[in-house]
Amino acid sequence: MRTQRLGSVLARHAARVRSRRTLLVSTGRALAVTLVAAVLALPLAAAWGVGHARVDDYLGPNRVALAADYSGEIEIDLGPLGRAYLDSPYAPVGLRATVGGVGESGSTLGSLFSSETLSAYTALYTDPEEAVRGVVERLQRDALERTAVAETVLLVGFALWSLRSRLLAPWVVRRVTRRRTLAVYLGVVSVLVGGILVPARPDGPRIPIDLPLPDRSPTISVDSPLLADLLGRGVSGIRILSSRQQAAVRAWEDEATKSLSAQLEALPRPRAGESMAYGFSDLHCNQATTELMSRLVAVSEPAVVLDSGDDTVNGTAAERGCIRREVGIPGGRPFVVATGNHDSDVTEAQLRAAGATVLDGTTVEAAGWDVLGDDDPERQVPFSVERTLDRPEDEAQLGQRMVSVARPRPVDAILLHQPTAAQQVMEADDPPARLVLWGHMHAQVGPTVVTHADGTWTVGMQQGTSGGVKQPTLASFSTPFSPPLVRADSYFYFRDDATGLVTGVQAVHLEPDGEVVIDPRTDTGDLAGLPEETRRRLTGASPSPTPQESQR
Repeated sequence: MRTQRLGSVLARHAARVRSRRTLLVSTGRALAVTLVAAVLALPLAAAWGVGHARVDDYLGPNRVALAADYSGEIEIDLGPLGRAYLDSPYAPVGLRATVGGVGESGSTLGSLFSSETLSAYTALYTDPEEAVRGVVERLQRDALERTAVAETVLLVGFALWSLRSRLLAPWVVRRVTRRRTLAVYLGVVSVLVGGILVPARPDGPRIPIDLPLPDRSPTISVDSPLLADLLGRGVSGIRILSSRQQAAVRAWEDEATKSLSAQLEALPRPRAGESMAYGFSDLHCNQATTELMSRLVAVSEPAVVLDSGDDTVNGTAAERGCIRREVGIPGGRPFVVATGNHDSDVTEAQLRAAGATVLDGTTVEAAGWDVLGDDDPERQVPFSVERTLDRPEDEAQLGQRMVSVARPRPVDAILLHQPTAAQQVMEADDPPARLVLWGHMHAQVGPTVVTHADGTWTVGMQQGTSGGVKQPTLASFSTPFSPPLVRADSYFYFRDDATGLVTGVQAVHLEPDGEVVIDPRTDTGDLAGLPEETRRRLTGASPSPTPQESQR
């Protein structure tokens, strides 16, 4: 009896082992087949994804629809003016760019060569690689997304093919063999590769032209004499304007560097027991002030850099170069940004890719600072004074949301862009942040100190424009590649390490003539005046030194 039971147990165990082994083998085989199918489908999916990539963006002041193809060249469609062609650096992949607003009702040829239009195109001429790369990155992302969709569809098709014996009539199954399916696959791939590597010959006339481009001279041709003349005049105008602007920028940088070097002893420095943050707003891609701000941060060594938005002029992919320069300001230190109404989702993606921390409504920690903020709900329509809402939330609601998020656990700093949002924080009962920063108005207001019931305080600051940009921004076309047009402001904020309270603010101004003005420090609170109970709650120990004691 015992022998029978033992045999039964062993038999059941052996069955389970065989069942598990069979399951593992079946699962492994299914995964292997799926992997092979994915590899075989990838060329077809990638070819479809790349060939159908589409994005809309701006190059200069004109709206551009960009579509990838396999022509091996870049075609720029300027509407009734004609088309321009140049060899694609990514051949056999080509690109068709349809430029909007050219030749449309209300536009004139004169508007193409106005100072505003030429200034807007200066970025493309001065930094073409970065401008083009920004657009190409968007196309690459779209191509990857479309490739993923195509790959999924092909894998679903493969799954259906694998189940053909259950879904189709027997006589159909006998005809749809693996050998025939493989032959069809190889035929499709051959036709696809042939079509990509041997594109169709272009139709129509091609007139080669020589343009004075800064970095290289690609072969450019057009299909009309009118366009050849217009491009020659336009690029010449941009070249002259760019040369003048770059010379002015270099002269301003030299003067500002001399002025800064002569005042190194007066630079903002934290007192004993303090840490220091560097803050700015409304840079708007200014190349000149970006360089000086980088040097200022390098010699003053703040712990963290805080930016309250409007880093770009229009938030386009072509402004990638200015984002790359701006991310160099911190010199490797933590860089926290709440983007503004002139920025965009593209700007945020470029900032993140370059290493910045872009706030999204949650608290982040940077160099010991807890920072909260979110992007501005308004969006500026590029090259326009019009604004749209990016989400169903206005400025006041944004500020109220920040108060609600920070109330359970107050933060060191809240970054916003517009004063309407910041007002909601500053007017709240005992604002749940030690420091509130905003900008937008291109004018400094503050520092403003709000005293809490427990004797602590919140410091608020409307930061001026660090790019030296006049209002309205739309009228300051030359700003990104010119010296500051008005005083450019940035700020140092001092925080007591023991209590977390902001004890002082010190502004540094870059004047249009190159003079660097370092304001005296403004103390924003007296630690010695804190109630004993509050001091112990904040520090858990003895009182922090007063500012006077720290200076001894």
